[in-house]
Amino acid sequence: MNETIYTYLRTKNIDSFQKLRLLLLLHQNPHWRGTSQELAQRLHLGDTSLIESIIADLHQAGLIDQVDNQYKLPDEPEIRSQLQYLARAFEHPLVRQELLKQVKPTLAFSRSKMINAQRDLQLN
Repeated sequence: MNETIYTYLRTKNIDSFQKLRLLLLLHQNPHWRGTSQELAQRLHLGDTSLIESIIADLHQAGLIDQVDNQYKLPDEPEIRSQLQYLARAFEHPLVRQELLKQVKPTLAFSRSKMINAQRDLQLN
């Protein structure tokens, strides 16, 4: 797979499948704006705290803009171009598998962090 995509994933902290899905959703609907609850529904994520964490990370990376209580893609040609490149790569099954391998290790780490946090809450 092209090293440009790997570098983009690393530099923009796209380290989970959920972040990748959110970016691809917004790329496919570039003029759509939504609240964190609406984004969670569209991505079939029941946990709004998870989507809010994802939004915060992507906002910090400059990949999502906030307008009032809604979120959207920035209207920047460079970001749109990079996401177009990522979306095209994601369409190819073999490349998609390589992309998913890049974000999969972080998913396992995120799950373990979440399990540990839940365990800590139960102990207190």
